[in-house]
Amino acid sequence: MKKNNKNNLLNQFGGLFIAIIILAIFFYKNDEKNLINYSKQNYINQDSGKETINGLKEVEIFDQKRKESETQYAQPFEKNIMIKFPSDGAQKGTLQFQTSDKDAVFLVRDKFTNNLQAVIQLPKFSNTEMKVPLGEYIIEYATGDGEWQGLERLWGYSTQFYRSNTQHRVYRNDHENGYTIHGTGIILNAPNGYTPERINKNEFIHPN
Repeated sequence: MKKNNKNNLLNQFGGLFIAIIILAIFFYKNDEKNLINYSKQNYINQDSGKETINGLKEVEIFDQKRKESETQYAQPFEKNIMIKFPSDGAQKGTLQFQTSDKDAVFLVRDKFTNNLQAVIQLPKFSNTEMKVPLGEYIIEYATGDGEWQGLERLWGYSTQFYRSNTQHRVYRNDHENGYTIHGTGIILNAPNGYTPERINKNEFIHPN
């Protein structure tokens, strides 16, 4: 009888011991799982935060370099007329240019070949004219609000490029008393003027 009681007691303790071990393993696995999930979530949060910070820093660094570049290359904007027309004595007429509240760079292209024939730098609230051979021309221009950085960089990020939609024809009209040469021109932001076409920088700077 005592032996049976002893065996029962051992069996009870053995069962209790096994139950304790099973519970310990369960809680250990559960804690380990929770720790892994927490670590993953923490890593994701840290990684996500890192990416957001890097995105902001990337813009900041880019903008800082842009401003440094504009300051480095900044120079006075001065009136300048540069031509590439041949010196062949061809009869010529007048092209006129007028700016408004911004400095501008005008390009004159031959309409039929698209060859770039002249570049005119003209300060704001100014006008000028030049002599060109008789023919039809395309006039493009650029303006900007930033620092002028020369013909390579223009006004940097703020530069905008346009092509005039007006017909620019310099021609001769013969009559009884001789002849008259008719010129053409462009006035920026003129009331009731034609809306220009927007173009990109590659189109603007291309030689032909």
